[in-house]
Amino acid sequence: MFCRLQSAKLHNYSLFTIHYSFIRHQGCLVQEVFPAVIYIDEVFAVNAAVNWLLLLTATAITGGGAGRLRLGLGAVFGGLWAVAVWLPHLRWLGSLPGELLGFAGLCLICFGWRGPAWKSWLWFFGVSCAFAGLVLAVTALLRIPAFQRGSRVYYRVTGPLLILLAGGVWLICRLCLDRFARHRGRELVLLGLELKGRRVLCTALRDNGNTLREPVTGEAVPVAQWQLAARLLPELELTAEAFADPPALLGRLRALDPPLSALLVPYRAVGVAGGLLLALRLDRITENGRPLRTRLAAFSPTQVSDGGCYEALVQG
Repeated sequence: MFCRLQSAKLHNYSLFTIHYSFIRHQGCLVQEVFPAVIYIDEVFAVNAAVNWLLLLTATAITGGGAGRLRLGLGAVFGGLWAVAVWLPHLRWLGSLPGELLGFAGLCLICFGWRGPAWKSWLWFFGVSCAFAGLVLAVTALLRIPAFQRGSRVYYRVTGPLLILLAGGVWLICRLCLDRFARHRGRELVLLGLELKGRRVLCTALRDNGNTLREPVTGEAVPVAQWQLAARLLPELELTAEAFADPPALLGRLRALDPPLSALLVPYRAVGVAGGLLLALRLDRITENGRPLRTRLAAFSPTQVSDGGCYEALVQG
């Protein structure tokens, strides 16, 4: 939570104000007690802008599928939460449980809670900590005085400086940590598979080397690990051994679930003369929240990634 501590005479255009008494510190000694004015509209605007930049940073690192609308709603929620902390009857929101509740609410709005959303939660937390550390470093470097309210310490940091620092965190992460969102120059995306009212999310690698297509229609076919199909069809109790024998599995699926659209797709790989993969025609396939034209997905009995950082391959 961030605020501007300025004289009321300097910002008499502000819409809402709250008056507080702060303690100014010089080292470990109390220097003086003085009144201050909190401008609610500025608190909201600065926090919303900072949250927006930090959320953009987290999604850039993870390659998550949160759209700009959800990020904007999360930023507005963070701004309103920062304002609520200063209201007399809602000061408990500034406690550790209150801060954790606000963090969880913001992440639920932006990232949800299913599938790999927890990665976005962790990255947003990490980016926020990096931003807080950068702010503390700047206050120490510029010798900005500290003020105390209760057990908390605040610094006289202006809103534009906070937004500039948050933008710096975004730029640094985009330039230096982009490898977390890309794998050897190839992008990681959030892939969604939907079938019979069930939906599973996974991290997929956009790979130009993945040329798998349905032989009759030429339809591009993403390749996912067999566990995703098992999660879409839990009642069939599918196993890796079953996917290792696609023709037998195809016959089993047609017997147990005739309406299910399943077929075999031939493939070639380095060191393999040829083979077959079981493919299912799903209700919908999404990439970063956007529906794909194809509804066909093939499932591999083996791991598709070299380090477990993604669970599917889509065409680049």
